[in-house]
Amino acid sequence: MDAIKYKFVELTLRNEAKRFKRNQGIAISEVLNKKSGNLLNNRKFLVKGSGANLTLNVEVPAYNRFLDIRNRYKKNHRGQSKRSKGKGLRIYNRFAMGHFFGIGQRLQYGLTQETIDIIKAKWKGEFQNG
Repeated sequence: MDAIKYKFVELTLRNEAKRFKRNQGIAISEVLNKKSGNLLNNRKFLVKGSGANLTLNVEVPAYNRFLDIRNRYKKNHRGQSKRSKGKGLRIYNRFAMGHFFGIGQRLQYGLTQETIDIIKAKWKGEFQNG
């Protein structure tokens, strides 16, 4: 049964990594138009580890996080600070936190008997004694 749970966790993390990459890619393309080559091409989503030590690593260019932050203060022509009402580009935090909670819910409630049967049927050789 443990092998089936680990396979479920691995599949869930891989599916969420694909969703994260696709959804974030769409948002980056919409916001940055044709200037997004480096942000789109230099993202890595890796599921590492084995057994109970599976992790999903998301690697993005460092300035991706800074594009999310809005400029709170702008200087006017007299050198005085003025509070900005602008938003950041919303291309990292929105997706990271959304997928974080989505992964938690899928891991908590997704392992049903139907899911176990599907995993057993698909990977027969791996789970002969389960």
